[in-house]
Amino acid sequence: MRGGKRAGAGRKKKPEHLKREILTIRLPKWMIEQIKSKGEIGYMIEYQLGKNDFLDLPDDYDIGS
Repeated sequence: MRGGKRAGAGRKKKPEHLKREILTIRLPKWMIEQIKSKGEIGYMIEYQLGKNDFLDLPDDYDIGS
């Protein structure tokens, strides 16, 4: 078999409640620079909010996935 769609191939879709959405926020420049130096901004914010029990995470959520 060469190329084309195959049953069961490809990445499995995430449940709707785990899909990412775009959110625009305003932060001071010094804060943005420090966050960027530690990694990708979106993942860093997500990690910090989840790690510090700021939010109640769903049971099927894995930080950083």
